[in-house]
Formats: sequence, structure tokens, C-alpha cells
Amino acid sequence: MKILIIVKSKHKDNTLKIAEAMSEVAPVTVTTLENVEHFNLNEYDIIGYGSGIYFGKHDRELLKFIKNNDDKKSYCFVFSTSGSKTFEKNNSHIIKLLKSKNKVVLGSFGCLGFDKFFIFALGGGINKCHPDINDFETAQNFIMDILEKYKQTAQN
Repeated sequence: MKILIIVKSKHKDNTLKIAEAMSEVAPVTVTTLENVEHFNLNEYDIIGYGSGIYFGKHDRELLKFIKNNDDKKSYCFVFSTSGSKTFEKNNSHIIKLLKSKNKVVLGSFGCLGFDKFFIFALGGGINKCHPDINDFETAQNFIMDILEKYKQTAQN
């Protein structure tokens, strides 16, 4: 089984750190959105899409990439890091987009990330210690759950 995680991580590499934690326990290749052209997406069983959250949504370049990608049925998951705990809401937009592109979304994950955006910068930022060891362990458990869901879903 092959998994590719495509990450758009801008400010503090919070999301990239989460993807790298996943790669420690699963057969995952991590790439940035800027380098994804070097990969044939059709060679992967599962594709993960992750970025920080900006104004309630994943990075617009990642969303544009998904919109311009083919509509071939494939398996995927999403994840994000954010200054707020509204993970389910934050991930819902990209999940809807992926489903509209005929993708099977196996799961969604979110965790807090260090945030120095706009007004938060005045106080030195929020969530200064995130992602932390608990976030990494939760991400690792998440990717293992994704593997199990894939095995069950792909067999049917």
C-alpha cells in the first residue's frame, strides 16, 4: 500500500510536522504542494491533503490543486492545523470539494498549531507549544485508522 501526503505548510511548518509524524508509523511519502508535480498520483492508493487553516479553510493553492485534479475515483484523507479548535468545520469545505471530485474521504484530522497571524502576533502568538507530542501521537493513531478503513473499504 502506498500513501502520498501533499502538504501546504506556510508559516511555522505545523502541518508538515504532523505529516512527518504520520510517516514515522505508516508507508507514507510526504511532499509539499510545490513539489507534487514530481509524483504520479495514480501510483498511490491513498492521498492525504493537509494545510494550515486560513480564514476557516485550507490553503487556497491546495484547494485550487484539488479543483484542477482529475475526477477519477480514489481514496483520500484530510488534515489541518489551526489556531482554533474548530477542526471539523475547518475540514468540511475541503471534504465537500473532494467528494464532488469523486473521491472517497476516509477520514479527517485536525489539531492546534502555533499561530502568529494578525492580532495574535501582538501577544507573541497562541498555541505556542503546538503541535505537541500528544498531537503527533494522535496523528499517528489517525493514519493507522486510515489504513484500516482503506483495507475495509477497498475490499468491498
